[in-house]
Amino acid sequence: MSRYLLIVLAALMFVPVVIPLSFFASWLVKSAVISENEPKENKHFIRREYLTDNWHTAAKQLADATPDQIDQRLKLFKQKYPFASIFWVDHSGITRLQLPPGSRPVKWSNEDAIQYMKASTGNSELFAVLAFIGDTPTKKQGFMVIEIPQSYFQQNGVASDPSLFAITLLLLFAFFAGISYLFFRGIRTRLLTLESAMHSPGEDGLPMKIHTGRADEIGLLEQSFNSMIDQLGDSRRREQEEELLRKRLISNLSHDLRTPLTVIGSHLYSLKKEQLTDQGKQSLSLMQDKMSDLDHLIDHLLSYNLLTSGKYAIHRKPQDVLRIVRESAAAWYPLWEKEGLSPDINLEGDPLIWNVDEQAFRRVLDNLFQNIVRHARSGGYIGLDTEIHHGRPTLIITDRGPGMLSDSSGKGAGLGLSIVQLLLKEMDLGLEIESNGSGTLMRIAPLTQ
Repeated sequence: MSRYLLIVLAALMFVPVVIPLSFFASWLVKSAVISENEPKENKHFIRREYLTDNWHTAAKQLADATPDQIDQRLKLFKQKYPFASIFWVDHSGITRLQLPPGSRPVKWSNEDAIQYMKASTGNSELFAVLAFIGDTPTKKQGFMVIEIPQSYFQQNGVASDPSLFAITLLLLFAFFAGISYLFFRGIRTRLLTLESAMHSPGEDGLPMKIHTGRADEIGLLEQSFNSMIDQLGDSRRREQEEELLRKRLISNLSHDLRTPLTVIGSHLYSLKKEQLTDQGKQSLSLMQDKMSDLDHLIDHLLSYNLLTSGKYAIHRKPQDVLRIVRESAAAWYPLWEKEGLSPDINLEGDPLIWNVDEQAFRRVLDNLFQNIVRHARSGGYIGLDTEIHHGRPTLIITDRGPGMLSDSSGKGAGLGLSIVQLLLKEMDLGLEIESNGSGTLMRIAPLTQ
């Protein structure tokens, strides 16, 4: 801003200099170039105003002068302007002196005087100055005339050409316009560089730092941008360190919990063989259920940790997913029957070939079936079907439970569903869920067909 204001101030201060500089430049160009084309014999260039003033001053000074005195004064003018024609006529209309002798009337009538005035006024070759002797017709001394060819008035020492003056102004205007253009182009270049850096991430996914220029407003913006990149880099490194620490903690904690859980499970199994009261048997059964839930939770933590770390082995190949679903449903059928769920399985027809990992796909089905048993068994229904959805064959799993938004006593942290989504993503499959108070519908389909 300061530099641009300096440009504007310089332009405003230069305005008083422009006009005289333009005149001088145009005169200089004309003197150096155009004057070379002037006729060599016309070396005495005069100003019309100067000649007219001198002629009238001389006429005024000749008031009451004798004819000889008038002749002598006109001869001095002839010496000063040898290229001029000079004559004077007395009050009676007699031509008294002609320098050089010419074809002027010897006796002037009124018509001759009028005709001469008309001819000299519109003459493009001669410039004539007429003055009454004594500078007033009341003196009745006649009049005197000087005639000079127009070629001697074509230029003078300070004359200027309007076209050259205009060209000089245009050049000066172009100069300041060019400076302004370069100024704004520099600003635009720096801003485009900054914009390009914002949209060009580096190998770490963060924008690249840019070279800071001058310490002006854009320079401060560039410094702030680089500072932001440093802060983002530090935040990314801290996030990666915390993520690594979290994964190590989950992995170590899961492994550390498995040993005591195994011991507790074995003792519960031994305790089950002892003679217990009904209350003791009920408490033992509850402990075994909770141990099973805890075991599943640890398994989910390990799986989630492996999936987020990219260490879960997935080996995809074309598989008939309907066969996998039927086999998995057959394995879950006794538990569904025990929990009061009525299966509605409609998986007949041509094989449905998807590129999946069989064990990972079974894990997806097990997690979804387990969620239905835990949270939707009150609906007493589980449905397995296929349909064409958005032009793609889709596997559908439905229940008639209270929905995913309702509160459930067995509701956990949602790791099972997170694992399902991660496994499906690894196999290039998608999960779409529609849930309300009357049930939940889940669609599984390839992301690309």
